[in-house]
Amino acid sequence: MEELLSLSKKCLSIIQTATIKDEEIKMLIKAAILDMERQGISVDLNTTNDLKKSAIVMFVKGNFGNVDLKEKELAQRTYSLLCCNLGLSAEYRESESNV
Repeated sequence: MEELLSLSKKCLSIIQTATIKDEEIKMLIKAAILDMERQGISVDLNTTNDLKKSAIVMFVKGNFGNVDLKEKELAQRTYSLLCCNLGLSAEYRESESNV
């Protein structure tokens, strides 16, 4: 979680020592993981896969606070495209027995 939190804060241009928005960011990270799992993409809080981390960060950027609307829309589209592509690859999908 801490690595994803740190990465998300960097991508949101939030300094690492600022903690007031950490709970909101953590909630969005967990929501991204749940949404990806809902789409059949296996992922967890300790993922080291850069494609999955990118998708999680795009979800956070697309849903976080008062950011520029165009930037949020771009992040949401990017998240959707990443999830579509991840979902097409058997390597990233949950096995049938886990569903």
